[in-house]
Amino acid sequence: MPPSPTTPQAHVFLTEAAPLRALNRQVQVLLNLQHVWQSIAPANLAAMSRMGQNEAGEIVLYCDHGAAAAKLRQLLPTLAAALRDKGIPSSGIQVKVRARAQPVAPRALPKREISHAGLETLAQLRDEIEAGSLQAALDHLLAQHIARRP
Repeated sequence: MPPSPTTPQAHVFLTEAAPLRALNRQVQVLLNLQHVWQSIAPANLAAMSRMGQNEAGEIVLYCDHGAAAAKLRQLLPTLAAALRDKGIPSSGIQVKVRARAQPVAPRALPKREISHAGLETLAQLRDEIEAGSLQAALDHLLAQHIARRP
């Protein structure tokens, strides 16, 4: 991805103050870890997980759900060896489940139409049952579907 026109300004801003420099270094470390993770992890698991560090500097694998975490726990010896080959100390890797902050968009359910014969059958049923909550529910259902008819 090409740098944006504001990248040099952002870099100057992040390197001016000591706390921001420390934050910038930590961000660079995490970006490098994530790049290494994308190169060694199986593609399907890399898409569902991220690599980070805890406060003690130990490697933590954050997974989107428990199934991915379970698979990564099975692969830990292999992944630890791959991390060592890339120059990253890998003793004590933790695997944690942390759902993504972005919620999954709800699916739009299609509105189903009741056929004309079905509406007539429901109307007959409504007329045959005694007054009560079921009859009121059928009235409501029929009113909604009849209003939608052209």
